[in-house]
Amino acid sequence: MPESKGYIEILRVNIMTVLKEVLFNRVRFKLVQGDITKCGAEAIVNAANKHLVHGGGVALAIARAAAKNPEEYTGISREEMKKQIGRDYIEHGEVVVTPGLLLEKTGTRYVIHTVGPVCRGWNSTAKEKLRKALIAPLRKADEMGLKSIAFPAVSAGIYGCPLEEVIKTILEVVGGFSAKSLEEVFLVLYDERSASKALEVLESHT
Repeated sequence: MPESKGYIEILRVNIMTVLKEVLFNRVRFKLVQGDITKCGAEAIVNAANKHLVHGGGVALAIARAAAKNPEEYTGISREEMKKQIGRDYIEHGEVVVTPGLLLEKTGTRYVIHTVGPVCRGWNSTAKEKLRKALIAPLRKADEMGLKSIAFPAVSAGIYGCPLEEVIKTILEVVGGFSAKSLEEVFLVLYDERSASKALEVLESHT
């Protein structure tokens, strides 16, 4: 991982709490506890399933925040998937971009949908799939000229990947990313327990 300088910052903006900020190659990485739909990043990443049916977890929360009716946002997402990918599913390392709609009120212009691995034990294959799922939104946001992007803990939770390994992989990906336009990358965790664990990992790896 590249050399980095970190400092602890406690800041409350709405219900967002910035637990720590680290500088990676001029990109500010911020660990945040709160609601990703209220973080204000120009793009937020949806940890989606491959068919972009937003039926639970972070995907459902984002769909509700963007369009109130999750089924409506699923329809928008699937239509854009056909336009951008040319089929009705996406693979690890592919992304679909949809408009923020109601999220624009808090500064989020786009949702970038990515698909992480389902883990039945952590191994090199799962890690490589996760890396693809993380690097693709970063590249897309950078290509679009965006300044900020926010990630959930992709593939943790119901997808079964260990939170600690997910956080380590996110740090490796962001730490090795050479951005042209991106200035801020947020990792947003909703609950205090997960956020505290992520902080432990971040402090031990920076």
